[in-house]
Amino acid sequence: MSETVWTKAAAAMNSAGPIPMPVTDTLLELLQTIMDEEEARFVHIFDKPSLNMEEIRERCDLDEASLDAMLDGLLHKGTLMVTTSRSTGIEVYTLMPPFPGLFELTMVRGETGEKEKKLAALFEELFEELTQMIQANYDNVIEVFKVIPPITRVVPVECEVDMKLESVMPYEEAEKIVDKFDTFAVSYCYCRHHKSLLGGSCEVTDEKENCLTFGRSARFMIDYGFGKEISAEETKRILKECEEAGLVHKFFHEKNDLERDEFAICNCCKCCCATFDLYYRGAAPMQTYTSHQAAVDGDLCNACGVCVDMCPMEAIELVEEMACIDDQKCIGCGVCAYHCASEAITLERTGIREVFVPPPRIA
Repeated sequence: MSETVWTKAAAAMNSAGPIPMPVTDTLLELLQTIMDEEEARFVHIFDKPSLNMEEIRERCDLDEASLDAMLDGLLHKGTLMVTTSRSTGIEVYTLMPPFPGLFELTMVRGETGEKEKKLAALFEELFEELTQMIQANYDNVIEVFKVIPPITRVVPVECEVDMKLESVMPYEEAEKIVDKFDTFAVSYCYCRHHKSLLGGSCEVTDEKENCLTFGRSARFMIDYGFGKEISAEETKRILKECEEAGLVHKFFHEKNDLERDEFAICNCCKCCCATFDLYYRGAAPMQTYTSHQAAVDGDLCNACGVCVDMCPMEAIELVEEMACIDDQKCIGCGVCAYHCASEAITLERTGIREVFVPPPRIA
């Protein structure tokens, strides 16, 4: 019976997210490390990713005090997230999938206890099992990934943009996106913290507190101890430091809908970021929205190779003493243009487009 409880909990949490993780002993142990069996049984009521309180009451038999305690415990553990609907004012509880979801909220506090070290090892093992599953069924799985919408949108770092098209997105600059909100939270970068718990370190920056959330999501992060409140000015300072370090701005939209507001930004490096890591280890495609593309002016390029080293997608190589960009792999992040001393690289506005780069086949 107990095993069935955990298997059902894993299935419910998988259904809540875009990336189905393999339901293995590793995933079950991970869930058992985060919550108890009563909480796992409660998770079964989520027959859809999000429920309001009325829907929750209809699906469980807990009294009010027990239900409040159950929800509070799962919220503090990062198994659930709660936000208030802007249109109705109703609180909505969302079940977190293993990734993205549980991974972020269990790592984002920056805690270094034995539990966190165990979770880091279990997530690493789970990601490796995902790699094996993807590689064993590569052709079929990649076709499935192609119909899953991206979960991020890359916004370029602040650099010169060649405006060939009228603006197709209302906000294409990170600082202007910040100006839309009045509540901000900063948290530990869960990806860099995960790597450090495994004994590694970031090759790009020593700074770990640079994951940012906005608006209602920021309020949740602050209220449940996943982040601390900061000002808009401090948010912009962190963004500028990330740009100087060569990090990629990846924004998340509510319900993965570009027409809805952004709610968080990751500042990503190739060596730690889970999405880059899953791509390079062969577990998932690199899939994102962007509205820019890098372009090289051959007359200005001096073949210094800085852009080659800094491109997180390894989309640039030197050919006959000039940087050449693979347009199919360019995610329009602007890191190359920002750090090009000869100003040979600029960003061209393309209009919103989806980048889909299949992961490498691993022998």
